[in-house]
This record gives sequence, structure tokens and C-alpha cells, in this order.
Amino acid sequence: MKFLLVILIICSGQVFAQEVFQVHEVEKAAEPAGGITFLNQFINANLQIPIKSAAKGMNARVFVKGVIEIDGSMSRLEVIRSVDSLIDQEALRVLGLYKAWKPALIKEKPVRQVSVFPVIFRTAPIPEFDSTENALIEYFDKNHTSVSDPNKYRFRNMIPVDERGFVRADISYQELVSGKWKTLKNIPYQKTEFWAPYVGPSGQDSIKAFKIFAKTDNWDNAYEEVILQADGKLLSHRTYPGSGRPPSSGKFYFITGVLQESQQTNDGLVKTTDWYDNGQIRSVLELGGGKGTIVKNVWERDGTQIVKDGNGWAKIKGNSYRGKIVFEEGQVVEGNRSGKWLGKFADSTVVYEEFYNAGKLEKGQSNFGKQSVTYDTGDISQPQFKGGLNKMYQFLGENISYPRDASASKITGRVVVSFVVQEDGTLNDYLIEQSVMKSLDNEALRVIKKMSGLWEPATEKGEKIRVRYKLPINFDTN
Repeated sequence: MKFLLVILIICSGQVFAQEVFQVHEVEKAAEPAGGITFLNQFINANLQIPIKSAAKGMNARVFVKGVIEIDGSMSRLEVIRSVDSLIDQEALRVLGLYKAWKPALIKEKPVRQVSVFPVIFRTAPIPEFDSTENALIEYFDKNHTSVSDPNKYRFRNMIPVDERGFVRADISYQELVSGKWKTLKNIPYQKTEFWAPYVGPSGQDSIKAFKIFAKTDNWDNAYEEVILQADGKLLSHRTYPGSGRPPSSGKFYFITGVLQESQQTNDGLVKTTDWYDNGQIRSVLELGGGKGTIVKNVWERDGTQIVKDGNGWAKIKGNSYRGKIVFEEGQVVEGNRSGKWLGKFADSTVVYEEFYNAGKLEKGQSNFGKQSVTYDTGDISQPQFKGGLNKMYQFLGENISYPRDASASKITGRVVVSFVVQEDGTLNDYLIEQSVMKSLDNEALRVIKKMSGLWEPATEKGEKIRVRYKLPINFDTN
């Protein structure tokens, strides 16, 4: 009889655990870790609104019903109030990515609970989107001034886009001739398959991916770059302002499709927001303005805030170090690192320790490898030609010979070559990033190869590392 009683108790417990409760039936309702504000922020950051729907201009809500599980995920998702099929599908996708719910409680035990949540879609109209062409089209008059009156159309810029608004074919600049659009210039669309580096908790790995972009031959022009996994999930989306400058904005994703990090540059200040893989916000940092990294706010994985308004004990994700993610922790005072900070791998192995005073690094020591290394800057220093820029320009001036065919035709331009500077200052893995003509490209490449061994390598935390470097070379007949 006692054995039967035990079985009945166990069975009743299992039924209780599997039962789904309504909100009014639980003692404490399920809620997002960190609060509803951060769930809405997660949704806004992760939404990939189909351009056909977004172009109309939206202010709508999709109501999604589901079961909040005790592991923090949401299952059995279904739309109970629809907008359209494309928007409905996106609402289900984004809510399905979020796994940072705090489950409902009955007698202090987590239980499954039904919940209905609205996903808000707001977009301004996109008048440039032409649904018949599936393209963004901007029209110009004879003076190349943007116009909306069809009677004044003379030229147009046409960007074919996919369902998410990413470029999908050559961008063309066209002229209206005898009632038909004639292409004057194409900006080539490129889709390259490659193995993208991906740094996960256990180290660096590679993922089969596709790099997508379209950019002009002019190195100064802005462009966007998208990297997709083979299944179509985003790995990154970056906007480059041109002239070799770093991205003005960027989004980087976990392989699950959850946004991992977003970066936005404004007036030289880079704001970085970081998330855990369950969708809980991790940190908000600012970099630039001559102040180093400012730690604004930091949260634990369960939504507990540990740094508020620049004060507290921070645990933040650092840069990858020797192919592995490093997590850094230490005291933050008024946004600045203070005292001793430790850098650890995911398994808690300490790989470096650093000492700060009001945000300034005074001393660091790396414990990685057979010997420890001390340093006074934690940033990655860029490689440089021995003797500095003036010596490099002098070397280029003394070694470049203007090709005869280019000189005779008075062809000028800028060739951009990238290469990897090795730990010993030698160069390899040369790529022509911007071409002018074959003879000028070859001459730029020839001279840069002569530079091998004449470089000081980049360093990270006192250790020499390999870094790719881009060098523009101008050819001018004057």
C-alpha cells in the first residue's frame, strides 16, 4: 500500500508539472526576466519586417498566444489576432527566439502558464519601394535632383531587394530614353560562399555562409554587407561609410538567429548593446570620445541588474582572445573600470588580469601560454610600417613606377590592397580590394610585396598577433 501511495504521489506531481494554467489560476504570473521593457526591446531589435509590409507604413499589433514553459521558453505559439500572413510569421519567429521568461509559480513551484502577448510593428512608409519590381527606386529630373512627379522623371537609381530589404541583384543607374529605361551604369552584386569565423562558448569555429554586398569601384562610397548562414539566418549586417572607415552600424547574431550584439556610431561615440543567447539583455556600453569604454548598465542572465547607471560589479563579454570568448569582470565607478579586473574563458580559466584607475589601464598581465606578458594597453594596436607613415610614403614614392599604358592614357585612380601582417612583420594573403586597371593593380601589388618584413606587427595585450591591413595607393599623372 505504501508503494502504491508513493506511485500516486509521483504521478500526481508529474501531472501537476505538465498541466497548463491560466493567468488567474497561478499565484505569481509568468514575466520576462528583467521586465517587460526589455522583452519589447528584444523584439524591436530582432524584428526583420518584410519590406512588402513595412513599405506601406505600419502601426499594428499581432496578438500571439502560447505556453510559457518552466525552462523560460514559449511553446505552442499561435496567432489569435492577425495583421497579414508575412507579419504573423515574423511575430511567431521572434517570440519563439525569446527564452528568458520567469515561469509562473504555484506554492513557489514553477508551472506552465498560458499567455497572450502583443508584438508591435511600427514603420514609416517607404515610398521608394516598388512592389512590381521588388526594388527600391529613387527618381531624378534632368538636373539629377530627386523628384516624385512622373512627368519629371529622367534618371533613376534601382536597387533590387529581397523580402527583408537586402540587395539581391546588380544596382543600376538608368536614363529614360524614348519611354524606356536604359542602364547607364551597374554596381555589381556579389554573393560569395565562404566559411565564416564564429566564436562560440567553446572557442572559434567556422560556419558555411554567404557574404552579400554591392559596392562601386570608388573606395570612398558607402555600402552595406550582409552575411547569411546557409539556412538564411543572419550572422551579421553592417553599414560601411566608405573610405576604409569602420562600420557606422552593425548587428551580429548567434547561430540560432538571436541578436547577440548591436553597434551604433554617432558623432564618434559607439554604443554597444549585448544580449545573452536566451534573449536577456547583458550590457550597454559606450566607447569613444577619448574616455575609453564606459560601462553604463549590466545584467545577469536571469535579469538581475548588477551595474546601474555606471555603478556596480560588472560581468561583460570582452573581445575574442586567442580564438575564444573572454568574459571580463570587475568594479565599475561612475561608468569607469576601477581596481582589479579579470579576463576569463567560459570555463572560468583566468587568462589576464588588469588594474585600472578611473577607467585608465595602468598595468595588465597575460597568463596565456608558457610565459606571462605585461602590458600597459589592452587595445589591439594596429600594425605599422617601421619608421611610421612618412617612411612608408617615402618607400612608396621611391619604388612605384607608373605603368606605361596607364601613363600614356593618362589613367589615374586609387588601388586598394589588403594583406595580412604576420607576427614577425612579414606579409601574405594579398587581395585587391579596389581595382583601377590591371597594370596599376599589378604595380601596387608588386611594391607592397616589397614591404614584407618592414612592418611592426599588431599587438593585443602585449602579444604579437596577425591582422589584416588595407592600404590605398593613389596613381596620379600630375
